[in-house]
Amino acid sequence: MSPSLLLLFLFAFLIHNVEEGIWLMRASAQQSKINTHQHTSQDQFLFAVIFVTAVALLITALYIFYPNQWLLKYAFFGYLGAMILNIFLVHLSSTIIERRYSPGLMTGFLALLPVNGMIIIRGFHLGIVSFVGMLAATIVMSVVLLLFIPIMFKIAAKLITY
Repeated sequence: MSPSLLLLFLFAFLIHNVEEGIWLMRASAQQSKINTHQHTSQDQFLFAVIFVTAVALLITALYIFYPNQWLLKYAFFGYLGAMILNIFLVHLSSTIIERRYSPGLMTGFLALLPVNGMIIIRGFHLGIVSFVGMLAATIVMSVVLLLFIPIMFKIAAKLITY
C-alpha cells in the first residue's frame, strides 16, 4: 500500500484532534446527560490528545518502514478501526443524546471516516488484513487507548504544574 495513502490518515487524524482540542473542553464544561469521567483540565486533555496523536504518528511511521511486521500492521489497522468507533460511539452518540454538537463529529465524518474507510477497504482488497484480524485489532487498540487516556490525564496533572 502506498505510504502517501497511509499519511492521509495522519492528516485526517490531526485535523480531527485539532477540532477536539479547540472546542471539546468548552463543550464538556456544560451540564451533560452523560457522565463518563471525572473533570479534566484543558492541559490534561491536550496532553492526552498529544499522546494519542504521537502514538498514531509512531505506529504509522513504523508501519510505513516495516509493512510486513504483523504487530505494526495490526496496530495501524486497529488504530484506524478505533478512530471509526470513536466517531460513532463517542461523537455521534454524544451529539444525539446531548442534542448539541460534539466537537470532532464534523472532522470525523468528513476526514477520518472516508480516509480510514478507504485504507481499510484497500487493505481488504490487497489481502493485507482480514476481516477477523481487523475486528480483533480494532477491539485491542480501542481498549488500549481507553486505558491509556485516563493515565495520560493523571500524568499531565503531575507534570504540568504551570
